[in-house]
Amino acid sequence: MATSENSNVYEINHNIEIAYQKRRIAVYALCLNYAARALRYFRQEQRQEWYWDNQTNIAMNTVFSKAFKEDDTLGFFLAHTQQYGIKLELGNNRRHAALRPIINKYLPKFQADLANLYEG
Repeated sequence: MATSENSNVYEINHNIEIAYQKRRIAVYALCLNYAARALRYFRQEQRQEWYWDNQTNIAMNTVFSKAFKEDDTLGFFLAHTQQYGIKLELGNNRRHAALRPIINKYLPKFQADLANLYEG
């Protein structure tokens, strides 16, 4: 009897681990999707110089997005590769900021999609 109970406990634990890993993969895929969406939106808007004047296009062309997994933390971000990206984002009282406003634009939909993953 004890062997059967141990087997059942093992099977339950194994199934919980599988469910956890599947959910983690789904959340990471969602992060990848939103990282791509945010970057695509940035590039569409910045081609029209929506945020700042594209003097060389270097800043615009080197903004990137990424999804990440670190321990139990999953997420996505947009970032500049140029040191002067900080000035672009924070200068003039953030009047020309691009990255944070774009993340904030996508955040409610991301949260809703995330909630749908956990309801299903």
